[in-house]
Amino acid sequence: MDVDGSSITGEIDQNLLLQFSCMNTTDREELISQMQKLLGPTLSYNTASFFLDMSNWNLQAAICCYLDYTLPPKLPSMSLKAAQNQETAVSPGACFEQNWSIANTGTEQWPGSCRIIQAGGEPFGASPHYVPPLAPGHTTTVALKLIAPSASGTHRGFFHLVTDKGEQIGDPLWVEITVESETTMALVQQLAALPTPSQDDQMC
Repeated sequence: MDVDGSSITGEIDQNLLLQFSCMNTTDREELISQMQKLLGPTLSYNTASFFLDMSNWNLQAAICCYLDYTLPPKLPSMSLKAAQNQETAVSPGACFEQNWSIANTGTEQWPGSCRIIQAGGEPFGASPHYVPPLAPGHTTTVALKLIAPSASGTHRGFFHLVTDKGEQIGDPLWVEITVESETTMALVQQLAALPTPSQDDQMC
């Protein structure tokens, strides 16, 4: 990791770091003091000493190690490209499939531990669905097998792509379906099966 303004989000005074680097001091107490000045009062004496010792008392290397250890890892990127919702009504408790087209819009391949989980809305009996590693700039379609709620009406559920630690990645995903009772669906089917009146019949 390079110690520059972008890698540590401008928290370290670069001029001060350059001055310390040019001093080439070997005094350990001075190096600990320098590291604390650069990283702020939250860095304890013992923590600074630990990372300096681990880095053979090289100030820049110790700062890099400390930041790599303490800064949160960069999350993968994901964008929803398209969703294919259930277009027809389903009966209570029926199984159906929901498809999403999602893309890796980041610069690194997704790890194999990413998975889609339900995060809210009506329960759809969804199990975590692991997404295979996806290269940057590529798109994949994810298909989830879901179960419709037992109550009639319109139901919505919300899903997220998450890391192995449960951190949300990218756009939220959703599903919306209409559940109709078996009686209603049977009536609709009977009406659909009725013969269509001919033009002559309509004239009479």
